[in-house]
Amino acid sequence: MRLSALKIRNHSRVVDLDVEVRDHLVLVGTNESGKSSILRCIDLLLGAPRARLYATLTAADVRDPARPFVVEVTLTGAERAVFPDMNAAGAVRLRLDVHVGADGETLDIHRRVVTGDGGAELTAAQLAAIGWTMMPDDADLHAGDMPMLRRLFATLDLGDERRALVQAEHAADGALRRSGTLRTLRERIAGQLTAALPGCYRGDDLVFVATAREDDPFDRVRLQLRGPNGQRDLGAQSGGLRAVFVVALFDLLDDDAGVIGIDEPETHLHPTSQRNLARLLARGPSQKIIATHAPDIIGEFEPDEIVVVRTDDVVQPQRDFLDDDDKLLLRMWVRDRLEPLTAEHVVVVEGITDRVLLEHCADVTGRNLDTYGVVVLEAGGCREMPAWRHVFGEHGFRVPLTQLIDADAADAIAHDYGVRVGDLPAQHVWVSYPDLEGEYVRALGANAAFDALARGGFRRGELEEMRRRRRDGTLKDADVARFCRMRANKTRAVLAVMPAIDAAVARRIASVQRLLNDVVRTTGGATGRPCETPRETDRGTI
Repeated sequence: MRLSALKIRNHSRVVDLDVEVRDHLVLVGTNESGKSSILRCIDLLLGAPRARLYATLTAADVRDPARPFVVEVTLTGAERAVFPDMNAAGAVRLRLDVHVGADGETLDIHRRVVTGDGGAELTAAQLAAIGWTMMPDDADLHAGDMPMLRRLFATLDLGDERRALVQAEHAADGALRRSGTLRTLRERIAGQLTAALPGCYRGDDLVFVATAREDDPFDRVRLQLRGPNGQRDLGAQSGGLRAVFVVALFDLLDDDAGVIGIDEPETHLHPTSQRNLARLLARGPSQKIIATHAPDIIGEFEPDEIVVVRTDDVVQPQRDFLDDDDKLLLRMWVRDRLEPLTAEHVVVVEGITDRVLLEHCADVTGRNLDTYGVVVLEAGGCREMPAWRHVFGEHGFRVPLTQLIDADAADAIAHDYGVRVGDLPAQHVWVSYPDLEGEYVRALGANAAFDALARGGFRRGELEEMRRRRRDGTLKDADVARFCRMRANKTRAVLAVMPAIDAAVARRIASVQRLLNDVVRTTGGATGRPCETPRETDRGTI
């Protein structure tokens, strides 16, 4: 069975939400946004024994005590023998209702199958059939006798080997080592570990150790891993490795795996192991419901499986909102930075020099972008600009977006957006005329810009032509701007001139000034100056 929809109402730490659950559900958000609480809500409905519901929940979990706290999921792939009330498509709705009593403390909790007449309480057999597992925390994983291993043993058909194992009290380790069935299992586990961790693991690197014998041939059997420093229980490994082991074992349960909830699986893992774990999570047969901060994990899942959780909103993009090229762009970007998904505002510029100059101008004019929750992204060129509108637009993650482009891209961007070039500011697209090099040189003046370049480490020979023009009194803004925009000079030039760009100069860089006014106003701040409108005098030819 798989989750296909999730609804939560009236929880004190989670905003009301209705989301579609696709192949997987990846919850992304800042600290205290509620993404981990969403996982716990699902666990209350699908996994917690009834006694734990009353032991875990309190009136403080209900936002408005006059209304019930509700968690509801839709499951597909149900069996009529387990859920007689499922619909013709094999779907069934399950619901948790938590009511606060008149005394403000007593709770009345019901967990039921939703039907036309109200529905019957969920049974233990039905919960078991769903196959939900919340990945245990570190405390549970410390034990070498891991519950996940018990579940794997339960899937084995030992046949005649069961008797041999029971009778092998005095040679238990040898019997475990000789078991062909267990050898196959060790090899399967080793294959999972090789996929998720650096190095190559073989079945012989894993050892089942028996410390007691009764009627159960697997009583107190533990799985150990051989390494260069000896042989240790899987539960005695580091916290990050224990998480990898649990996921690896869980997906070996195949059809019985069902749905697994995992809160921040990247914790304690090296970035390389995070990437390997991400591939293991995405490719396994079970459905994953994950709360994470890790870009590497997010990048392995489809973009429309990501849901952004904010304190006052939940954003889910439309199904298949990106084409294959846009998906590739998003994966390349998200591996480096996750912040834009949870930002208050995103600014996309063409390249690194644009970003460096924009952030500097924001700082010297008292508008630090971090303060406003603004993240700046580099598109890698004007041709990629429309893709970012797909990612952050109304069909995507719905983050307010502002773009900064050079004049040579204005016609193409206006065509993509279906507007005239003069109407691009209404789309929060700001144009540098003819580019940022032209604008910052014009703001400084040719002589001041030349002096900044000379102080900034350029060799005398590189500046000789401009120095000659300066002596002749013919050095123009266009000459300096042409030098600064040369590919070999762009980055060094902007770093050289930045010390000369103070607040007064920054406010004369027209496109940057307008963009910052727009962004600060959109995010609820104030610049202390009216937002300027384009003037023909700003459209220089340099």
